[in-house]
Amino acid sequence: MGRPKRIQFAGACYLVALQGNNRQDLFVSNQDRRLFLAQLKAYKERFALKVYAYSLLGRSASLLLETVRPNLSAAMQGLNTQYTKSFNAAHGTVGHVFQGRYKAWVVDKDTHLAEMTRWVHLECAREGLLDKPWRYQWSSCAAYVEAQHKDPLVDSGAVLRDFGGVRLKQSVRYLQYLRERPASAGDGLPIVGGVAIGGSEFLDRVGAWRATPAPRPVPIEAARRIIAEVAARRGVSEEKILGRVQWREVSSVRREAVHRVWRETRMGVTELARLFQRTPSAISQTIRALEDSRLSSMN
Repeated sequence: MGRPKRIQFAGACYLVALQGNNRQDLFVSNQDRRLFLAQLKAYKERFALKVYAYSLLGRSASLLLETVRPNLSAAMQGLNTQYTKSFNAAHGTVGHVFQGRYKAWVVDKDTHLAEMTRWVHLECAREGLLDKPWRYQWSSCAAYVEAQHKDPLVDSGAVLRDFGGVRLKQSVRYLQYLRERPASAGDGLPIVGGVAIGGSEFLDRVGAWRATPAPRPVPIEAARRIIAEVAARRGVSEEKILGRVQWREVSSVRREAVHRVWRETRMGVTELARLFQRTPSAISQTIRALEDSRLSSMN
């Protein structure tokens, strides 16, 4: 019997749980955690994700994400693959880093968003790492409880707005909200139907989404728009970008266009090769080189 399909739809919110393979550590050092967060930020930008909360422990990590587009599987596959390569390279290891398939529950963000951020932020206390979770360095809690804290990775505004008042009051009230639920209260989640966090009505809506076939994406229009933007900004005609001209200045612009189209439309390598009149291997090399350069600059 095959694995159940992921529930994916535009605007879906998920609690994602990651575990280390064979109960081993996902993060051996703080540098591993920094690298994971840098890569999460890169994939947030590439897949237009919203990151409401995260917590990185030793053997596990929890993420509270929203997908603007129905692309959780692609985003998590890319993130897990990228981190696995980086982890193995850093530690001289081979093989799997994550335990099988990640777990993900669809969250009713209208009723459970704040509660799920609290659940994620209390993880370190439940694991006995710190009695005061707002002092844990490797979670997004500081983006909520410290009024002056700026973290471009974390989209805290949607939650804090519900606490009313100016930013300082929001942070104070969120801290009180954390303290209202001690770690000793346990880690139970209001999971319904094994797939959702919310009420029975939300589960019915999830079932309807699940039964609705996902529309086929039509990325070519978006690709043409991106190419036109790059051409106008760099002063090179679209014909040259899509043609076979090998001049250095044109090749540089073409590489930028390939990379942007790949990141923003999720076109496959074969489709990109056809569009830009290049071989699939040349497209793959361009993407790999620019992605490696971009991720390295974040470390």
